[in-house]
Amino acid sequence: MNLRQIEAFKAVMTEGSITQAAVALGITQPAVSGLIANLENSMGFMLFKRRRGRIRPTAEAETFLGDAERVLDSHRRAVRAARDIRDMKYGSLRIAALPAVSMNFMPKLIARFIRGRPQVRVSLQTRSSPQIREWMSAQLLDIGFVELPADDPAVECEPLSLQCLCAVPAEHALAKQRTITPNDLEGEPLIVQNPEHSAHYQLKAAFESQGVAWAPQMECHLFAPACRLAAEGAGIAIVDPFTAEEFLGQGLVFRPFQPAIPYELGLLYPALRPRSRLVNEFAVALKAALQEVLEPQAAPHQ
Repeated sequence: MNLRQIEAFKAVMTEGSITQAAVALGITQPAVSGLIANLENSMGFMLFKRRRGRIRPTAEAETFLGDAERVLDSHRRAVRAARDIRDMKYGSLRIAALPAVSMNFMPKLIARFIRGRPQVRVSLQTRSSPQIREWMSAQLLDIGFVELPADDPAVECEPLSLQCLCAVPAEHALAKQRTITPNDLEGEPLIVQNPEHSAHYQLKAAFESQGVAWAPQMECHLFAPACRLAAEGAGIAIVDPFTAEEFLGQGLVFRPFQPAIPYELGLLYPALRPRSRLVNEFAVALKAALQEVLEPQAAPHQ
C-alpha cells in the first residue's frame, strides 16, 4: 500500500467512476485501474464491485474511506509544513539582546521579519551581556546580541564594531559642530558610563591623550539614562548609536566623537548544536538592518 494508491482510491470514491478519477488526478484510466487493483491485492479484499462497466464501492471500501482521508490529510499537512520550513515561515527563534538593542532596534527588526511568517514563534529576552553569554553557553538561545568580550568554546561569536556618538542638547553651542573632540568638552559637564564599561576607559584615554582633564560629573550604568540626562540639559553624554536613534527628536543632536570610541558588540550562536535555516536568515536580516548603524557616522544626526 502506498500513498498514490490511496489517492486513487479516494478519487474514485469521490468522483464515482474511474474515468472521472483519472481526470481529477491527471492520469490515464488504466493507471487508475492499476493503482486500485494493486491496493486491493495488498489489502486482501475487494474495494469495488465491477458490473456492466460501472463500479460500486463495497462495504469494506466505505469503512476504509475515513482512514484513507486521514492519511491524505496528514500527508498534506506534512507537505505544507515542509514547504513552510523550507520557506522559513515556520519554526521558533529564541533571541536575547542587551537593553540598548532591545528597546527599539530589535523590536522593529523582529516585526519586519515575522511579517508574512505567522507560524514563526519568537521569544525576545532583554538581559545583561553576562547573562546572555551564560544562557548561550548553556545552549538555551538561538541568537544573542551582546557587548564583547565573549570567549567561550560553547559559543560562536561574530564580532561587530560601531562608534559611539556625542549627545548634545540642541540649544548648546556645540550642536553646530560636525564633530566633537575632548578639547571641545573641556569644562563641560560630562555624562559617561560606569567604570566597568569599556567605553569609560576608552573615553578617559582619549581625554588624557589630548591633555584634557578627565572629570566626568555623572556616571550611568546604561546609555539611555545618560541620554535622558543630556536631553534634560544636565550635560553632554557619550552614547551608543542605538540609544541615539531612540532619542532622535527629543531635544538632542548627535555628533561623531573624535577620536572614535568603539562600541564592541557581537552576535552569539550556540556552538554545540546546528543553527536552523530560520536562525541563519534572521542573522542575515539583522546584519542588513545594522548596515546604517555600522557605516561611518559621516552625516550629523539631528
